[in-house]
Amino acid sequence: MTEYRHNMAEDSSLDLVSLRKLTEAVLDQAWSQLVETACNTFKELIAPITSTTGDVGRLISAKFDRLVDAEKVIAAQIMARAAEKASASNRQRNKFPKSSIILKIIESSSSETDLTLQELWTNLMANELVDSCIHPEFVRILTRLSASDVYRLIEIAQKSSPPKRVTIRFKILGLKFNLKENLDYPLSFINAHLCNIGLIQKRDLKVEKTNIVGSSFRVKDARYWELTVIGKAFIEAVNNPSLKAF
Repeated sequence: MTEYRHNMAEDSSLDLVSLRKLTEAVLDQAWSQLVETACNTFKELIAPITSTTGDVGRLISAKFDRLVDAEKVIAAQIMARAAEKASASNRQRNKFPKSSIILKIIESSSSETDLTLQELWTNLMANELVDSCIHPEFVRILTRLSASDVYRLIEIAQKSSPPKRVTIRFKILGLKFNLKENLDYPLSFINAHLCNIGLIQKRDLKVEKTNIVGSSFRVKDARYWELTVIGKAFIEAVNNPSLKAF
C-alpha cells in the first residue's frame, strides 16, 4: 500500500512537471507569435519612410532589429497607435516626416513601460507623422519626465488665469513682514524640476502701496506657476493630433 501511494505521488509529480512544461511551451509560442506580429506591423508602417530616406531609413530598420523582443513589441504598438492618430487628424499630412526624429522616438520610447508616458510618445510620433513639426528638443524633454511631472504640467496648463489677489502687511520698523503665499506656488521638487527643464516659470509678485501714511500693501499680481513658451510648444507637441491643439 505504501509503495502504491509512493508511485501515485511520483506520477502526480510527473504530471505537474509535464503540465508546467506544456504551459511554458504554449506561452513561449504565444509570445513568439506576438513578437513576430509586432515586427511585421512595424516594418509595414515604417516602409513608406525607410523607402524614401536612404541610409537613415536603413538605420531605423537596423535599430529596430537590434531591440530586444519586449522593446520591439512596445515600439510597434506606439508606431501603430501613432499612425491611427495621424490618420484621424484633420491637419494636412506631410508625406516626409523627419526620419531622424522617428529614430530618436523609437530609441527613447521602446523601453518605456509607463502607460501615461507611452501615450505621450505616441502623440509625439503622431504629430511628426502628420506635419513633420517635432523639434529634437521635445524628445529630450520627454525622456526627463515622469508621469507625476506630466500630471503637474497638465494641471498648470489648465489654469488659464492668475489666482485671486492676496493682501500682505509689512512691519517696516521691525523689518519683518507677513506674506500669505499663494497655494499655487509650492516649491516642490516636481515644480523645481519642470522649471529647470524650462517648461514652467514663476510669475513674480507685483506689490503696490495702498496707504501712503501707513504700511499697507496689496499684491497686484499673486505669485503662481505658468507655462513658458517652451512649455506651451511642448504641450502642443505631445497633444493628440486628432484633437484641437493647445
